[in-house]
Amino acid sequence: MPDLVPWRADPPPVRVHAGTVRADRLRVRADYPVTGVALVLLVLQAVFLLPVFWQLDVTALAVPVLLAVDALGFAGLWVLRERARRDVGRLEASYGSGDRDGATRDPSLTGLLAVSRERHEAIREEWTRAVTDPLAPLTSAGSTDVSDPDTAAFLEAYAALEDFLAAHPAGLPPSLVAVYGQDVRDCRRLWDAARATA
Repeated sequence: MPDLVPWRADPPPVRVHAGTVRADRLRVRADYPVTGVALVLLVLQAVFLLPVFWQLDVTALAVPVLLAVDALGFAGLWVLRERARRDVGRLEASYGSGDRDGATRDPSLTGLLAVSRERHEAIREEWTRAVTDPLAPLTSAGSTDVSDPDTAAFLEAYAALEDFLAAHPAGLPPSLVAVYGQDVRDCRRLWDAARATA
């Protein structure tokens, strides 16, 4: 049986170049459509809550209180999103070289595989949110348009990654770890390009 590097091995703490996996996770918060959430929520409140307030004859009191609570909630979401955008900017500025995106200081194959796998899962998480989140079309509808060349290229690379994992359920031969890492970096680049043109 050939030597394998298990997918879920427990390596020592992986020393990752600044701006790789953490930046992927932050992008989810940095892209959150606060304005879209506010508009949808205000419309729902107007449709469902205002008639109730009117019937209870508490409109004059309840509406200002509700708007104040909304303002606090939206302000909190906005602050979290802006902090995430700031952190993503700082992390991406710290790359030093785009060629090292997703690389690791850990020279072991297990460390490289751990970083690549986590980045792959981050891409999967972002793509799933773009497809399933009902608010995503407010900011990124174009990134799910399969007729767009950038999105089509990303989907081809993403499907190849999923097939790659399915073909090696127990782990990767050492000779394929670097190949997988490069494929993940290429897929990330294509996904970022698809979102940039949205």
